Amino acid sequence: MTTTVRALRFAEKDRVSVVDAALPEAGPGEIVLDVKAAGLCGSDLHYFHMTHNQMQNATQPRSPEMTPGHEIAGVVASIGPGVTHPSVGDRVAVQHYSGCGTCETCRKGWDVHCENARVYSLNRPGGCQDQVIVTAKDAVVLPDSVSFATGAFLACGATTAYQAIQRSEVRPGGTVLVIGAGPVGLAVLTWARALGLHAIATDPSPQRRKFASKIGFTDVYDSNNFDISTLRAERADVVIETSGNIHGRRAALEGVRTWGTVVFVGLGPGFDIDPVPDLIMRQVTLRGMFVFSVPLMMEAVREVEKHSVDLDPIITRISNIEDGPAAFADFANGSVGKTVIGWA
Repeated sequence: MTTTVRALRFAEKDRVSVVDAALPEAGPGEIVLDVKAAGLCGSDLHYFHMTHNQMQNATQPRSPEMTPGHEIAGVVASIGPGVTHPSVGDRVAVQHYSGCGTCETCRKGWDVHCENARVYSLNRPGGCQDQVIVTAKDAVVLPDSVSFATGAFLACGATTAYQAIQRSEVRPGGTVLVIGAGPVGLAVLTWARALGLHAIATDPSPQRRKFASKIGFTDVYDSNNFDISTLRAERADVVIETSGNIHGRRAALEGVRTWGTVVFVGLGPGFDIDPVPDLIMRQVTLRGMFVFSVPLMMEAVREVEKHSVDLDPIITRISNIEDGPAAFADFANGSVGKTVIGWA
């Protein structure tokens, strides 16, 4: 049996529309999720600017018939055969990479590196629809203290930010320089504050800097001609690069101290590095980081509750699905903070 749900779809280049979509019953190991929040991410915007033909021939091809939105949170409406966790009524967020569950990387929780992974919104329906079929093992239970919008944020950007700090191995009281004050960069600042770190950030956008200040992050500076030595006697212990562009990556290496660590998070092409002056002579550690494991997402959710980490101020717009086309257009025009499609 199938039911019909409302869903957002990429109608054409630079436009989404609301359509009726078929929803099957949950199969073995699956759940039906009443979606309560679906965050919009830069990867959604990537496809928003493509024609249907370009989508189908992209580096990561996708069908125009695939619902966008890989940052998903909601309530379990029903469960399929064999599902013992989560339970009907549970509030959950969804790890957006769904691996085979049996290979070595999946057994470690790193579905993101499974060769047969399916990704919500890429090659299986995403969360910008009333209900969505979810593989039960991908669901992480949310405490009542965590909003659905924050849960959706934790399904991608906010846990990515948490893992970036963990991968940096920064010590308590250390200084973190964040390159880029978009949603992920702001999440890094939020985690850093909650974990007792001193954090500063840079961004070229006056609007982003103003928004960061509005939500309590006053140490966000214009990245143009930024020199950390004017603020501190030493450069940063850790630099987390979220912009994904060559200028940000160069600034990250310039801003880190001897024996420091740089974590590259942002996706984007191009960067030349000279190992001798950039790394070897300064004993710098350079790390790449891509998404996160299911256990790490569970840990991030626990830490949000434990430390009362307030990610909600980063979320600037929650629009219902009927207003989804306008929300996408606003996002594409450079809106600050995080945009979420939400259901009451």
